[in-house]
Amino acid sequence: MELSRLFAYFRAFLLISLPSISMAAREDLSVLVVRGGHAYDTPEFEVMCQNLKGISVDLVLTSHMQRMQVTDMEQQYDAILFLNQNKFYPTSAKNRKQYVDLAKLDVGMVFLQFTLSSQPEWDEYHDLVGGKWFLKNYTEDPELHSTYFTDLTVNIKILDTKHPVTKGLKDFTMTDAFYGNIYIDPTVHPLLGSDNPDLAPA
Repeated sequence: MELSRLFAYFRAFLLISLPSISMAAREDLSVLVVRGGHAYDTPEFEVMCQNLKGISVDLVLTSHMQRMQVTDMEQQYDAILFLNQNKFYPTSAKNRKQYVDLAKLDVGMVFLQFTLSSQPEWDEYHDLVGGKWFLKNYTEDPELHSTYFTDLTVNIKILDTKHPVTKGLKDFTMTDAFYGNIYIDPTVHPLLGSDNPDLAPA
């Protein structure tokens, strides 16, 4: 994943997770970034995190987050960015409770797209994330298997031009990795769409 795209995700993440906070009025936003299980441009991303003006970032692995107390996380951080992925190992009841308890607090939680494939046997996790990637190993019906496209050029349409993340943007074309045949919760409000029927949201 290119650094410029990670930076764009990070800025959008802050706008989504902190809608009631004026970033211009806050000198120090505190963000916890949870990593593990998914490759990315690690050194470049860490350098970017260290150089974000007015934003303090703590980088931890999933195993470290699981040992943290929810009340401490609420006091220390304005938002949490989940950059982690776990497709193969079930999460303990204790760690499941941690996710659920965090969702009840005044802390922004944003999950990057690949987290949709995490925890394939834990339905409440996907209720929290707002969608699900159906893995072949956990889905009997082949028609439900989610798809993945690499280096695909797609026309992107702005679905909500008034949202803070997309305000001022115009439709554009990009070449990237895209998902298809995934479940998206009906209550999710998509900001971007495409004219490709194989992708989600279409």
